Amino acid sequence: MSRRRQLVRCAAVLSVLIGGIGTGLAHAATGTALYVDDDAAGCSDTGPGSPAEPFCQIQPAADSAGPGDTVHVARNKTPYAPVNIGSIGAADAPVTFVAAPGDNAAATAAVVLTKTSTPAMTFSGAQYVDVSGFNLSSSGTSTLVFSQSQHISYDTGGVTTAQAATGADGTIAVDGSSSDVALTRLHIAPESGGPAFASAAGAQDITLADDVTSLGGGISATGTTGIRLAGDTIVTACGNGISLTDGSSGSVENTVVRADTTASCSDTGTPAEITVDAASAPQVTADYNAVSPLPAGTDYEWAGTAYGTSQAFRTGTGQGTHDLDQTDVTPDGTPLIDSADADAPGELATDLHGAQRVDDPLVADTGTGAGDYDRGATEVQDPLRLGTASGVAGSAYVGVPVTFTPGFVNPWSDSLDGYRYTFAFGDGTTVTSVTGPATHTYTQPTTGDTIHATVTVYRPDGTEMGTETSLSFSVRPLPPLTGSLDCRSASVRTAPSLPDTTGCGLTASGFSGYPITSDRITFGDGSAAVSATGSKSWVRHTYAAAGTYTVTQQLTDSGGRTFTDTTPTTVGPSYVATDPRRILDTRKGTGAAERQVGPAGVVRLKVLGVGGVPSSGVTAVTLNVTDTHATASSYVTVYPDGTSRPTASDLDFTAGRTNPNLVTVRVGAGGYVDLYNAHGHVDLIADTQGYFTARSDTSDDHVSPMSNLAPVTPTRVLDTRYGTGAPKGKVAPGSTTTVTLPKNGQGAGTVGAVLNVTVTGGSGSGVVTVYCGSRPGTSNLNYRVGQTVSNLVVTKVCTGGKVKLYNSGAHVHLIADLQGLYTNSVVDGTSPWGSPFVPANPTRFLDTRNGTGAPAGRLGANSTLTVKVAGVHGVPADATAVLANLTGVAPTTATHLTAYGVGSLPNVSNVNLSAGETRPVLAVIPIDAEGSIHIRNANGSLNIVADLEGYIG
Repeated sequence: MSRRRQLVRCAAVLSVLIGGIGTGLAHAATGTALYVDDDAAGCSDTGPGSPAEPFCQIQPAADSAGPGDTVHVARNKTPYAPVNIGSIGAADAPVTFVAAPGDNAAATAAVVLTKTSTPAMTFSGAQYVDVSGFNLSSSGTSTLVFSQSQHISYDTGGVTTAQAATGADGTIAVDGSSSDVALTRLHIAPESGGPAFASAAGAQDITLADDVTSLGGGISATGTTGIRLAGDTIVTACGNGISLTDGSSGSVENTVVRADTTASCSDTGTPAEITVDAASAPQVTADYNAVSPLPAGTDYEWAGTAYGTSQAFRTGTGQGTHDLDQTDVTPDGTPLIDSADADAPGELATDLHGAQRVDDPLVADTGTGAGDYDRGATEVQDPLRLGTASGVAGSAYVGVPVTFTPGFVNPWSDSLDGYRYTFAFGDGTTVTSVTGPATHTYTQPTTGDTIHATVTVYRPDGTEMGTETSLSFSVRPLPPLTGSLDCRSASVRTAPSLPDTTGCGLTASGFSGYPITSDRITFGDGSAAVSATGSKSWVRHTYAAAGTYTVTQQLTDSGGRTFTDTTPTTVGPSYVATDPRRILDTRKGTGAAERQVGPAGVVRLKVLGVGGVPSSGVTAVTLNVTDTHATASSYVTVYPDGTSRPTASDLDFTAGRTNPNLVTVRVGAGGYVDLYNAHGHVDLIADTQGYFTARSDTSDDHVSPMSNLAPVTPTRVLDTRYGTGAPKGKVAPGSTTTVTLPKNGQGAGTVGAVLNVTVTGGSGSGVVTVYCGSRPGTSNLNYRVGQTVSNLVVTKVCTGGKVKLYNSGAHVHLIADLQGLYTNSVVDGTSPWGSPFVPANPTRFLDTRNGTGAPAGRLGANSTLTVKVAGVHGVPADATAVLANLTGVAPTTATHLTAYGVGSLPNVSNVNLSAGETRPVLAVIPIDAEGSIHIRNANGSLNIVADLEGYIG
């Protein structure tokens, strides 16, 4: 030792010996800084301990240090050797040992480690020494030892005893001749069961504050005067958490004592978390603690009596007025927050991590003093943390400003005033903001790698809070503003649940460039435009009348760009199939007078409120109209009451025959329709088949769900001549034939079918009734011996796509061709989507007798007539099918007509005629891509007439 240091040491000892005289000797010198760094190239244990030539180990520095000196120990990877500190400082000039940064930035602390039983650090005869920032570990009985030492503080660090046997001396041991020792903000870990701390009889004024013990070790004080435990967190295994015995005195406050539930204990006893024996109990104060023992343990043992709850403890001892049981402590620790005694003996102003005491605004203050101290070693801090920055979702675009915003998780809703943000946009440019968000415009697209933008946040004190997760995205050339408007696809179609209503799906790719500022929709019916901005790509509109309308979308974005898109939409009433009921029979006086209808006679027939048709909300009805007992060849026209009679016909017939035809007609004034007979006298019969409604629901128990019409490729589903759909051979009188529709008619969404039903080769006369469920007392088709006759039928469909055909009178062949399906809004993957039917005023669009719609002249055998129907006569260009009354006029021989749209000639028929006969059949005729329908004549020659009844959108 140098002579100078010998003199300083002697002066310090002398000062201690005569300190009461107050002479103030040489230790008032400024003090020396000494350095220890065993990784330094020029280190030497012979001194001088300067920055250029530091000591290699701590021991020579401890031997050299005097009052006021500070020993700076570098935080190196290589452990230091054990040290015995006998330094003597003074009350106003202590000897200080601090862990200081060294050359090795990867090292975390100054560590003193030995693999022998030697303690890592021993204070022997030391006085007025302050130590901070050291991690100690040893494999001996104790790692940190105090012997005959006074006025020692050891703060911040870790103390571990590896492989210590159960019952060994404490990881930190204080002998009976030591006093005024403060152990604060330490992690203490007796790895194999020994106590974390043990003080011997005679020790005085020992403080443990804001320490954490783990791995099962507790605190033990025997005959210790003035031991203070404040704000500690003690995790015990199988023994006592705190044990004060043999006349110890002091206090236990703000401490959390809990059991290590993962430990396996062989003890059969019931250890207490806090034990104070009878000799110590009168001299110990316990309050503001939280105790959680093992299931086999107990909370307290006080003066020899066990107490299992804090309430029992309070009642039995008068202690623990504010203590908490294990059942009081929630997973988030809420009862521990702001509930401690700020004035507890030994309590610190900062916690285990050096954090200041703060008030949690989400928890009521229940502690004393400042009211914002937490129990245990850790003070819950402001949970403000960085979240994820926002700015670009997917891609950024050249020339379009992008605003980046820092993200915070801020449960306490603190003010962010004073925070500073540095944005690195990934293209070489940065900007600093004091308000938070920052806007940047990229000038070049990325050519391969994506852009990585970050934001670094700084606290008001200038320290860095952190850098938010990188935002990765591409920069692309600005795309044009585009959109799409779809009011027809199955995914957005609302009919039939909302008749006369359209639902339109909207998209706009401009959302990824400049934001959309205006998205206006007009519906083509003169109604005011509506704004779709923010509508989640969906608008709905109800029209006053059925028809086809042009819907227009007009987009504008914040860059001033515009885009317009249009699409047609067809709306119309929904169809409700009813059980057939007879509402007109002039033979019996049903629905009209009991007499035949004469020449130019009109039957005014009530249709609303009768035959299963509601009294309101009905726009059109479907009737099966039959003539019988005609005295002359004639025709019948069915039309809305109160309107002018059209020139079209619905039922053409010759004298003495019985002929049916399906008619769909709009409902006229007062709920009536009119039936006009042109010539001679005739009896008229009408049976309801269903109706069209603009209402969104129905309470009629006799009707099927509302539906729309889906035209299908005409398909023969029954032909008893060849065994198609039923056994081969004529059906017997009084028999019922069940037909199963193709797969597209078997789904849960199918409620009705449109069939062209034909009888041929009858051995006598009779009628055919098509139905589902109970057979009605009506007919769809009348036939006589040897006659081939057909009629369009709309019928309900039973589960599994079943339809029944009842034959009343003679042996006869039955033929049925599927023309369309009525489907409701059930999406089952089988039933096709239906489209709205728009009724039209009956209009003659084809008459080969006078050249209407086609060149004048008869259509020959095996000849096909092509007729343009879309885009004319009020039928929109994109209609899918028309409903037409198709009439064959005076063929030269027996023949049949087949009407079809797309594809090759189907093996079906619509109108079956004998030589010279004139008769109509209603037909659903698909429209091909050119907007035309095709009519094929099989034999001979004839004229053809067709009247438009409506179209399917």
